[in-house]
Amino acid sequence: MLIVPLHRAPTWKNFPWMTCALIVVNVFVFAVLQSGDARARVVAIDRYLAHGLPRIEFPTYADWLRDEGESERAEAFDLLARAKPRVAAEVLQSDDTFVAALADGRIVPRALTAVADESARGDWRQARADFERAWGEVFSYRWLQRFDRFDPVTLVSATFLHAGVGHLLGNMLFLAVLGLLVEGALGRGLFLAVYLLGGIGASLVSLANHWGEPGGALGASGAVAALMGAYCVLWGMRRVRFFWWFFVAFDYVKAPALVLLPFWLGWEIWNLAFNGDAGVGFDAHAGGIVSGALLALVVRWQGWEHKEFMDEDMRADEVAGDRAALDEARACLGRLEVARARALVEPLLARRPGEFELLALMYRCARYERGMPRLHPAAFAALRAEPVDSDGVRAQKALYEDYMKTAAGAARVPASLAYSLARRWLAIGAGDEAMRLVSALTWSPATSATLARDSLAIAQAARLKGFVREAAGVLERIVAEAPDSTEAGKARALLADAGS
Repeated sequence: MLIVPLHRAPTWKNFPWMTCALIVVNVFVFAVLQSGDARARVVAIDRYLAHGLPRIEFPTYADWLRDEGESERAEAFDLLARAKPRVAAEVLQSDDTFVAALADGRIVPRALTAVADESARGDWRQARADFERAWGEVFSYRWLQRFDRFDPVTLVSATFLHAGVGHLLGNMLFLAVLGLLVEGALGRGLFLAVYLLGGIGASLVSLANHWGEPGGALGASGAVAALMGAYCVLWGMRRVRFFWWFFVAFDYVKAPALVLLPFWLGWEIWNLAFNGDAGVGFDAHAGGIVSGALLALVVRWQGWEHKEFMDEDMRADEVAGDRAALDEARACLGRLEVARARALVEPLLARRPGEFELLALMYRCARYERGMPRLHPAAFAALRAEPVDSDGVRAQKALYEDYMKTAAGAARVPASLAYSLARRWLAIGAGDEAMRLVSALTWSPATSATLARDSLAIAQAARLKGFVREAAGVLERIVAEAPDSTEAGKARALLADAGS
């Protein structure tokens, strides 16, 4: 079973630098520090065979296993020793308890116990010491996690070792995918802490499950599994997109991130129970998932997560949903389904009040409604909105013109709104229409002072943008309607300057 969350692309803003650093470290360890392991292992086993150590140590190891109550393992080792002595030598050497007992004299090879000549034992010890020196050149065996001892250093170092190219590539692929999502949610420092602590938790579970056994474990999969558990808890009930593949079935779906936790953890536990001899650290994977989930719970409890990063998907989905609703509303208006269109737009407008695009659609709903009872308030709401760009201003200007034709003599645009529209129209180069709009305002003794002041300001703005001739009509209106005002004096001066 494969489940991979794929709902965020890397950008320079969210680039996972710490994840990349961990990938570089893992690749460096494998490609450089572990690069000589294959050759060193061959050299060491060649020495083991050349010194005749299998004849001395293999029977002793099988007897020791029987004495420890491991008869089945002893029989299996005897068969392996006859069929594949090189592999048997590695199995024996990986049993640190037995090797340590050989080193301190608690176990004496059976072939040497009957030998009275001490030189024979000395030759054996010298041969084993020579082999141990060669074996010590195998980098991986020095730093992997041993199952017969508790070593805090190897609990960490083992997570940076890999058994082969495929092992490395698989872990690094998942680290890259999950690292982008978890590092963005935690930040670099906290992400590194979760990765390392989760890897330690995975190693501890594996150690507990195999305690006392020969051999050990290596690989970054436990730490990567911790990122899986952390991801599920951090994203929680946020709906995420992920790819899943199970035998021949696969799909790309969307569901709450927390749903992935029982699938991921359950898969590892199932394999641990029914496929435990596959040579895969399912126990470490399960331990990593649980460790990462627990660490993420602490992070959420403390409020350390970067919610703005995790909410980006939700906001993007919301925008996509809103755009789909707008498209459907326009289609409904095209079919004159006004009520349906209004029902689609109103929820959007409640979340985004004052947005011109939505108010323009509400105007169209009012425009096509039977009897047009809501035409005027819908038009004024759309005309008061601030468009975000010049295209929006042009669309607003077209809406104004449509409203004036539709309402005919019933249209009464307030002066404050007319001045606002005129300033926007000036910005898009529609100076002639802007000045005509202001010139058409109705003056009265009660409003003359305000209109004179605002009309002079808009005329001056028009002149600064090069609409000198167009502004002249507004200046003349100021002189005609408020001849004794200060603004009229300034208007006469501007008219005189334009005529000179």
